[in-house]
Amino acid sequence: MAILPVTGLIPIGAVLNSKDELKEIEETRGTCRYDTPHSRTHPRHTHTPDEVEAPPPDENNPYEEVYKDSSTFLKGTQSLNPHNDYCQHFVDTGHRPQNFIRDVGLADRFEEYPKLRELIRLKDELISTTNTPPMYLQADPEHFDLRDLKCKFDVILLEPPLEEYYRESGISHTERFWNWDDIMKLEIEEISALRSFVFLWCGSGEGLDLGRMCLRKWGFRRCEDICWIKTNKNNPGKTKTLDPKAVFQRTKEHCLMGIKGTVRRSTDGDFIHANVDIDLIITEEPEIGNVEKPVEIFHIIEHFCLGRRRLHLFGRDSTIRPGWLTVGPTLTNSNFNAEAYSSHFSVPQSHLSGCTEEIERLRPKSPPSKLKSERGGGSARGGRGGPNVGRGGDRGRERNRSFRGDRGGFRGRGGQHRGFPPR
Repeated sequence: MAILPVTGLIPIGAVLNSKDELKEIEETRGTCRYDTPHSRTHPRHTHTPDEVEAPPPDENNPYEEVYKDSSTFLKGTQSLNPHNDYCQHFVDTGHRPQNFIRDVGLADRFEEYPKLRELIRLKDELISTTNTPPMYLQADPEHFDLRDLKCKFDVILLEPPLEEYYRESGISHTERFWNWDDIMKLEIEEISALRSFVFLWCGSGEGLDLGRMCLRKWGFRRCEDICWIKTNKNNPGKTKTLDPKAVFQRTKEHCLMGIKGTVRRSTDGDFIHANVDIDLIITEEPEIGNVEKPVEIFHIIEHFCLGRRRLHLFGRDSTIRPGWLTVGPTLTNSNFNAEAYSSHFSVPQSHLSGCTEEIERLRPKSPPSKLKSERGGGSARGGRGGPNVGRGGDRGRERNRSFRGDRGGFRGRGGQHRGFPPR
């Protein structure tokens, strides 16, 4: 085996051309110096970090630097004003990156968008005037037959007490938590209208997959995923008990949205108003032991769907609100009457809240689809030529006709192709 000749010694500074690596070596040497067996045997000779005198700075060492913060570890920083690294800031301080997103509240979200702010105000006024009186029923969905509600609902919000919530909080639960097999057995398909929506809080673990299976079993198609991002401005660095099944620290939850029936944004403006809100909720994380969901989910649903028949399963006393029927095992009282509730929707189309001309003018709308007659069979690229020029024009269709023959053959100059006999 050939051995390469040594041409010369390489200075250590050329190899360790980093101040951090030299600093780490010096700290390691200092630790070893004061952690000898003799010092462990005789405590009176033991030196604590406070008693050790820092060596004077070496003027001949160009890599001498005192560690002050984490800016030394940030990538691409060659100045005293490094880039914002929210992940490293979370490691240093415990502040989550989402703490620094501005204008996330309902009050100041549309401060710079006066048109949307006016639209939200008008919709809130219309919703408050068309809401039904709040009704609530103390019942356990495990034993209660949902068909006894005697109503087909336009919106169903499910907030099951999952084991994941109590596993993360690290506290003992007072109510029975539900697994996904029990949730799938709920007969949601029996109480949902022909065109309706379901919103299912599914946590951030296995519920993302199992929740989709529930939607399919109930006859819904998943169309959106609303994400709740939790901030910790009030308690930075303090987190709930880490989930043993998680790889990362979970700071979000998901609410799956399913659709049943045929609902189009461009033609069903009497039932839905799309693009009014976003699919993101950013609020402060509740205290340990509190499993409340953000109230903003109700605003998103009410702004989106114009149906007035709204059901909240697994609700609590704190979630009772006008326009909703709340059903849950932990409710302390009941005032639900099936006949009185159905009387609010006895007139045809009375289950819809309606819309004003001003709301219709301000709300975002999908562009109208063009008919084939308007497209002219294929428009030209770059706007050149007439309606029959370009892909899909008459020239292309005539050329295709000349080569289209019977099954298994082509009519070209050579006649029918014999390699592929007719079927």
